[in-house]
Amino acid sequence: MNAVNVTEETLFRPLPKLDSVLFKPFLEGATKGKLLVQECQQTKKKIWPPRLISPYAPDAELRWVPIEGKGKVYTFNVVHRAFFPYYKEKVPYAIVIVELEDGIRMLGNTMGINPNSISIGMPMEVAFEKVDEEIVLVHWQPQKDD
Repeated sequence: MNAVNVTEETLFRPLPKLDSVLFKPFLEGATKGKLLVQECQQTKKKIWPPRLISPYAPDAELRWVPIEGKGKVYTFNVVHRAFFPYYKEKVPYAIVIVELEDGIRMLGNTMGINPNSISIGMPMEVAFEKVDEEIVLVHWQPQKDD
């Protein structure tokens, strides 16, 4: 099991377990700035959240593949109450479900946006937050104009 450096900021912050069998490739990809999901090798359909068996072809192999990391807000919630001390100074903040390519929907916190300005259908892109050398979190931010 990997140890997390405990600081006042991370003491009560919920963080992913790095030894999770299902999420380990996803978390490793995030440390490299890549958004990864599983793909069924028989149907080529993307799968999220990760699974041990493809829901499309139970005998098929699953592989981790990069995806673009752009989509639109499918739904969201603005949080006004801090359930962990870490979030006390961060409320209000928004949690979004972003609909990505092939119908993948991914949940995450937002960055770089007033939570009251989020709307359904808003274009979003992946944003990575480096917590430490081992943990990088996946968040969402408004898409930048290219």
